[in-house]
Amino acid sequence: MVNQHILVIEDDKALNGGIVFALEREKYMVHSAHTLAEAKKCLGQKMNLILLDINLPDGDGRTFLKNVLSEQPVPVLLLTARNSETDMLKGFEAGCDDYITKPFSMPVLLMKIAAVLKRSEGASSQLYVSSDLVYDFEKKSLTRHGAEVELTALECRLLEFFLHNRGNVLTRDMLLERIWDADERFVENRTLNVTIRRLRMKVEENPEQPEHIKTVFGMGYKWEDSVNENTIHAEEPFAERTCCKQHSS
Repeated sequence: MVNQHILVIEDDKALNGGIVFALEREKYMVHSAHTLAEAKKCLGQKMNLILLDINLPDGDGRTFLKNVLSEQPVPVLLLTARNSETDMLKGFEAGCDDYITKPFSMPVLLMKIAAVLKRSEGASSQLYVSSDLVYDFEKKSLTRHGAEVELTALECRLLEFFLHNRGNVLTRDMLLERIWDADERFVENRTLNVTIRRLRMKVEENPEQPEHIKTVFGMGYKWEDSVNENTIHAEEPFAERTCCKQHSS
């Protein structure tokens, strides 16, 4: 947890203060904001995780989320009182990594935070290079035909899991377990469908006839390389890896 910076964006002062207190006890470096305007001032510091409320006095947190992720692939965990399936899907479509509905217990929140941070760690410094794609595991950057492609943190993690297991069939359950927590009841097949479709739009020449993310009917998905003798892969093993006011203790 050393030097892991977490930005808490929550307008409820009591809840904000409680989260900050709990995170400080866990030795995180905590930054606090009650509005989006305050949050923007904190982003000069590189964050390892953002806890983001949806309903804020000066805007919708999901719009803020999209803007942030267009500049840096930081993991984001949404805090909200909304618990409908539509709202949850909108959160994932905006690029969040996880979701917790108020009221929640602090131990559950801390476990989710630890899980998201763990999933975002451990990138390889090597490159994946195929005929059309280059992915840098350290920088979490993707280029296609030399042009930079913006990825959310969730898309980075999904892409890396495919690359770490290229050529192998990944079942839907495997993807849900590795990319999200398997016991999260709100993570449904439609959520995975949305994320796969969004990633295909960014890595495929023709998303309707994918060359990389293949559907294996009745089973799941499989990543296939472009046929190119110069393809370079990241190092093995792959399966073990799945892009203000400060408080400090």
